[in-house]
Amino acid sequence: MSAHLPTQSPGPVHVAAIVAFAVQIAGFPFQLSAAKATNAGGISDEATAGQQLFNVHCVTCHQEGATGLVGLAPSLRNPDFLALATDDFIRNTLKHGRMGTPMTARPDLNEKQVDSIIAYLRSVPTGNVKSVKVDWEKKLDGDREAGAAKYAIFCAACHGPKGEGYSAGVVGTGIGLPGFLKVASDDYILQTTKRGRIGTPMQPFVGSKGLANLSEGDVHDIIAHLRHLGATYAPPRTAALRPGIPVEGEKVFAINCAPCHQVGGVGKIGFAPSIRNRDFLALASDDLIKQTIKKGRPGTAMMARPDLTKQQVTDVIAYLRAAPNPNPVRIQVDPRKKLAGDASAGQGKYDTYCAACHGPNGEGYVLGLPGTSIGLAGFLDSTSDDYIFQTLKHGRIGTPMRAFLGAKGIANLNETDAHDIIAHIRTMPAKLAKAGEAEANAFE
Repeated sequence: MSAHLPTQSPGPVHVAAIVAFAVQIAGFPFQLSAAKATNAGGISDEATAGQQLFNVHCVTCHQEGATGLVGLAPSLRNPDFLALATDDFIRNTLKHGRMGTPMTARPDLNEKQVDSIIAYLRSVPTGNVKSVKVDWEKKLDGDREAGAAKYAIFCAACHGPKGEGYSAGVVGTGIGLPGFLKVASDDYILQTTKRGRIGTPMQPFVGSKGLANLSEGDVHDIIAHLRHLGATYAPPRTAALRPGIPVEGEKVFAINCAPCHQVGGVGKIGFAPSIRNRDFLALASDDLIKQTIKKGRPGTAMMARPDLTKQQVTDVIAYLRAAPNPNPVRIQVDPRKKLAGDASAGQGKYDTYCAACHGPNGEGYVLGLPGTSIGLAGFLDSTSDDYIFQTLKHGRIGTPMRAFLGAKGIANLNETDAHDIIAHIRTMPAKLAKAGEAEANAFE
């Protein structure tokens, strides 16, 4: 919570519209009613809203512009993908996730938000997007045993020996996982093998122009083998929980966390906080970190990660706590302590000392500000009053979040001031909901 204004302004955007967008991504039912209108660039308002949602919820894995990153996440604006994937295919993936991958189910996104994201994906500026007819009911009759040998030769190097995909350290997606096979028809896989994916390692494999000159019968056999892999898939067995190993946690962090929190967990101002920060680690208990990973932070890019095992999470925490720190500090936080503050008095103090970095209602990054989203329920449900108080008191070294209390604080606040600010922050989720409803009514 810095008393200084950010170096960059969000620009001349109507404040109510900004707040409404913050409410929208926080999971409240806001949606532009004029979804089919087009802006000055010729892109529909629905696609523009979808791009904003994508940049909050999806960009960390699928990258800016949905271009994907080999070994991490596939491109979603790829012409060959868009030619094959129906809206329902994309919608089901968002709704159910992909078991065995970081793509978790996103029930927090409502139907209108999902439709907007799909509109954005389909607004790809290219004249080469062609619709390919896919028979979603067609069942292909292949030889599973023959397919196993062909898969090992032509597919395993990129997709893993059992189609595990990225989790096996390969460049291809998890085509042997039940989450993919549940939504992908036999014909979808056949057409993908025939066409490939332009701009990716996935080349065409069928016919004289294919990388391997496979016949359609060969692909039928491979698909039969994939179906067997999906039917017999079993998640890796969880061994007895051992103490966390930092070097193992670093590997998990690099794949699952670094896209947002950056290499080394140093964070990026205005995008994701540093989680190897000395003061954060002094305040945050292992349980707080575990719950944040498990449940995510609704309304932010921090999605729930139930796919990570307890051992993986334990290793990640060990990695975070192994950060080299020449000046460690110890801060005692009482997770049950309730502070009695005056929310009305706290509003003025918050506006003076906190709003410039965290937003008028704690919206944070979504307003283009350097501070985190401290007004969202996802944050407030998981943090105690004392956690927020100690953050105000000690600040976060190496970040814009300075200490605010006492003679050494940037604002010389007293404890009563801090209690009042915290009481006001606790009122923010309800205010965001009310602002979203009012903005939605204004558009009707």
